[in-house]
Amino acid sequence: MTRPASTLNFLPDDYLERKAQRRANVICGVLFVAVMAGVGAAFSLSEQATRRVEQEYARVEAQYVNEARRLEQVRQMQEKQKRMAHQAELTASLLERVPRSYLLAEITNSMPAGVSLLEFSLDSKPRAASTPAETPKTAYELKKAAKQGAAKADAPPPPAVRQVDVQIKMTGVAQTDVQVAQFLNRLSRSRLLKDVNLVYTDEMKQQDDRLRKFQMEMMLNPAAEVVDPSGQGARTAAVELTETRR
Repeated sequence: MTRPASTLNFLPDDYLERKAQRRANVICGVLFVAVMAGVGAAFSLSEQATRRVEQEYARVEAQYVNEARRLEQVRQMQEKQKRMAHQAELTASLLERVPRSYLLAEITNSMPAGVSLLEFSLDSKPRAASTPAETPKTAYELKKAAKQGAAKADAPPPPAVRQVDVQIKMTGVAQTDVQVAQFLNRLSRSRLLKDVNLVYTDEMKQQDDRLRKFQMEMMLNPAAEVVDPSGQGARTAAVELTETRR
């Protein structure tokens, strides 16, 4: 077999070098454009993601602002309800919940036949304020209480509700101990009274009769309230309150 003749190249060497260099430049240019396009696409995607995050942040912040406004409105409504409830309690404490006429009528109607009263007294004493046991608070609750205390330091304290305990003491006579027991039982079942106790019962002579002298103590039920359908009791209480203020 005969070998093929070697290919003869009649092109100059510098032409081939320039052609190879141009080819390399084209390849580098294409790669540069591709890299720049990738960088631009990545930058564009990053900008879009940033805008989406900012929009989501703005939406969430707007929701927080709206919810904070609603919470503030709820807090103001609760504060207003507390003030109204305190005013109602203060007004109720100034009025006479159980008029003395109703109380005397209740005691008189509870007396059995043969029982009469010799002495009757009412003693009103301010009720001692009960301090509830403090429960341990968290750091957040302590910080919140400190902020509220600093905010309300300059505000005047609300007027305290006047609470009074009325103690009733009466002395009377009866013909028998059975009548005393009946009287005690009827008073114990009354809704206007509580803590009805018999202090003593003793024999008492009145001319030729032997009577039973007794003494009872009780408290006016603070939860009791007499409602007059005609409204006369409320008007009487209002008149007495006005006269007391004068």
